[in-house]
Amino acid sequence: MIDGGLDLDLDAVRQNIVEAEVVCFYFPILNRTLLVDTRRSDLVGTFVKIVPMAQGAADRLRSLRRLRPQLPRPASLTLIPWDCRVQSLVSLGVWPLIVARLDAPQQAEVCLAELRRHEQVELRRIIRGEDCQTLWVRPDLQRERAE
Repeated sequence: MIDGGLDLDLDAVRQNIVEAEVVCFYFPILNRTLLVDTRRSDLVGTFVKIVPMAQGAADRLRSLRRLRPQLPRPASLTLIPWDCRVQSLVSLGVWPLIVARLDAPQQAEVCLAELRRHEQVELRRIIRGEDCQTLWVRPDLQRERAE
């Protein structure tokens, strides 16, 4: 997760949040996506949920059809890779734009808390070395393990 060397066009991100019907922030390290669907009808309002990452745009459209069958295909879908920490959504001013597009801002806050929990779990796993492979081992440790 990078926050220092931010390689992100924040103006484009902000513009997409304001204009797109569906915005998907995907967090590759967490293997999760924040799905923000601003479409609404007489029967349903806007929608926000943490979902598994999709294989691509076509896969995401299929999942949207399953999640919201009462709505037509979205006119615009934006996929935004978010390699930064979850908190950076807030600190970079992206989060208020997301919340402003939703009918139920409290549901967005639930999603933000869920993303933070996933991030904490993943950080603990990384620190413990779970599901990680060592790139190199100190020679003295290699000898100790061999003995």
